Amino acid sequence: MNTTAQPWPRPSEAVRELMRKGAERAQSLPPEWIERLNQSLFSSPEDEKLLEDPVILAACRRANRSELLHWANANMQRPGEPVGVYVSADMVDTARELARRGLSEVLMNSARTTQSAAWELWMKMAFGLTQDPVLLEELLEVSSRSISEFIAGNMRVITQIVLEEKSALTHHDHIDKRSLVTRLLDGRDVDTEQLSQRLGYSLQQKHYAYVIWSEIQDAEIRPLEEMARALARLTGTAAPLIVFAGPATVWLWAGAAKPLDHSLLQGVVQQFPKIRAAIGSPAAGLNGFRRSHLEALNTQSLVGRLAGAPPVTRIDQVRMVSLMTQDARASKQFVVSTLGRLATESTVLQHALHAFLANGCNITQTAEALGTHRNTLLRRLERAQDLLPIEFADHRIQIAAALELLIWNTPLNEDDSLA
Repeated sequence: MNTTAQPWPRPSEAVRELMRKGAERAQSLPPEWIERLNQSLFSSPEDEKLLEDPVILAACRRANRSELLHWANANMQRPGEPVGVYVSADMVDTARELARRGLSEVLMNSARTTQSAAWELWMKMAFGLTQDPVLLEELLEVSSRSISEFIAGNMRVITQIVLEEKSALTHHDHIDKRSLVTRLLDGRDVDTEQLSQRLGYSLQQKHYAYVIWSEIQDAEIRPLEEMARALARLTGTAAPLIVFAGPATVWLWAGAAKPLDHSLLQGVVQQFPKIRAAIGSPAAGLNGFRRSHLEALNTQSLVGRLAGAPPVTRIDQVRMVSLMTQDARASKQFVVSTLGRLATESTVLQHALHAFLANGCNITQTAEALGTHRNTLLRRLERAQDLLPIEFADHRIQIAAALELLIWNTPLNEDDSLA
């Protein structure tokens, strides 16, 4: 499909061949390209809050990847010719969700920054494809038009989807659970008893709030709901409050009459391997309803950025890490200066020393917790301490904090489970 009414001149054969070669390289998805395009997402200060939603962030990253592949494939087959519009299912879902939130302008901002990033990457490649100034000028002219027209065509489709979603919202005046709950979370004055009846859930009780989500493509909502009910049963809640908050996100409130059993919680995690959850602390009444939910959202935002976060994370697990990661550069420097060579050594050594500190430097307890022979543990601890640039005995608190940061930022192995 030609996305512009203007004539599209055919490039010279030499430039068509250069376009094909460049597209072939782009099709291999160089890691630096993907990283640069992902960094361009929501880069303006007013859009940063969307970086806290891992579902939207994951969908946009997949969309970046698929759109790059589409453009590259088109230019391999028909180099220098107009590229047809391509809007992935991820972008359709994201556009509709942002329209419902009144944040559709964010997508327009993202398109502009993504286009700039794509052009920057392609231009660097173009200078490596030819040193002929005449060919280079034509190549850059053709490339610039191709990229801008492709993205503009995609955004025209997205704009139409947004307008249709806004129209649907305007013409459907029904009040659902999500809108009722949003009123509560916004701090508006409400009749608690009446609202409890409408929601079928007591707002006066003590609550656990959860955010349950999936970052996989085309995630179905039913498994999210099933996990929500399984989590609610852990605290004996037969009638939890479940709200569908997005295309792959569920909010859950359940009674906190009894504490969460963490061994049973791990069992729920294993039943739903592709789903993640964040849990706020138990709190009572309407203020507790809000506070626990806010804690769950903050936990979700944090674990979405930390590669080592377990599938289900409680707020009490991340309070310190949350404070320590507000300045990413300072956090990284703290880890490097405190742990030295241990920061880049085997995770087995890191986990051994971390567990030793967590168990009060008790060898027997640590060996039991890790399921490791005592002598093996002693060798690992000795090796780990040898790698430290500072004296272990004098800096245990700093070392423990640095290890905590490091472990949360290190991707989990497939065998790792809830801590």
